[in-house]
Amino acid sequence: MEELPAPARDRALLSLVGARALYAYNWYNVGPIQLAVAAGLAVSFGTVSEALSLFLVGVGLFQVPAGMLSLRWGARRTSLLGIALMSVAAVGSAFAPTFLLFLGSRFLVGLGAALFFSPAIGLVARYYRQGGQGFAIGLYNGAFNLGAGIAVFVAALLSSWIGWRGSLLLGGLLLGAVTVENLLVLPRLPEPTVPYPAIAAQTRAVLKERELWVLGSAFLGFWVAEFAIAQYYVPWAVTVLHLSPAVAGGMDAVLVISSVVGGPLGGWLAERVRHPTRLMALSAGVTALAAAAIPFAPAWTLWGLSAVYGTFVGVVFAGIYLMAAQLPRISQERIPLAVGLVNGIQVSVGSLVVVGLGTTVFGAQDYTAGFLALALLTVLPLPLLLGQRVPLPLGPSPPAGPAHA
Repeated sequence: MEELPAPARDRALLSLVGARALYAYNWYNVGPIQLAVAAGLAVSFGTVSEALSLFLVGVGLFQVPAGMLSLRWGARRTSLLGIALMSVAAVGSAFAPTFLLFLGSRFLVGLGAALFFSPAIGLVARYYRQGGQGFAIGLYNGAFNLGAGIAVFVAALLSSWIGWRGSLLLGGLLLGAVTVENLLVLPRLPEPTVPYPAIAAQTRAVLKERELWVLGSAFLGFWVAEFAIAQYYVPWAVTVLHLSPAVAGGMDAVLVISSVVGGPLGGWLAERVRHPTRLMALSAGVTALAAAAIPFAPAWTLWGLSAVYGTFVGVVFAGIYLMAAQLPRISQERIPLAVGLVNGIQVSVGSLVVVGLGTTVFGAQDYTAGFLALALLTVLPLPLLLGQRVPLPLGPSPPAGPAHA
């Protein structure tokens, strides 16, 4: 495959980093304004959690189809379609006159997110095939936490200034602008167009990769905790600790944005340690301890505790996606499928868990029980990694296989 010169490669990465940040903003800008959405659409606080969950259903169900579309259309075209759909649906959610239409639009935001995520990782891996893949994937994934951190801090403030509809509208419009920027900047490199029968064969081959199922399942509870804590941190801090929305949002922002540091660090480390799964499991264990400590910690310690949690979240996610992309039988064009499978397992099953927690402990505003449950969920599946008799092999990405493989 044609290689990009370094300046063009880095420009493309920065464009995807920007898209990833605004993509994340539109993931997390509903959580901090749930109370306002509930009042505006005349539903309960617990009912608004259904919108968060249906969004996740859209994300989870279309992870593998996104990888299949990437085989047929190419990663660039698929990722651009995803963020374009996200931006349109996010604008639609701002104008939804009923909660039912709000639910539908958030589902479409999730569908678009699925189409963007793993094909974009495929592009990053493609641009950095000759080296630096771990750092680049970590930076790309860390950008998610930058956008999410801005969302949990800014969305509530915007809602108080321009209303919750204006807050959602601004997020959708900004994502639309970065979609146009990506369209102009991302290079048009040759990509294989896989015939339809071969797409099914390649999908079956990826679905048979045991290591991918292990990765997705072992870190399932970790994913649930990372998503839920960021969504419920502000309501907890405001209602239980009686902190101002600005202070609570600032703490939540620190918790999320800290992964910007952890992401590149985790990707860099995962390329260099002999047993990356052990590093990821240990890091996930640290996040579980931090999650369990949150409801009991003195308020003044929450800034540091949030930073610790977020940093190790970044380490784990970067390692997971790097390991999925660098498995020996995952050729270049199969990376979106591989990463999509891992993320699809986590989001599809995780969304059901989020529904359960959102309608029970968090819906009842029993935040202590909720945080403890998330800590327990993080560590329970980690022993699945013990079934790995050898560490997941890392190294330079394999060359792309034949389009009909």
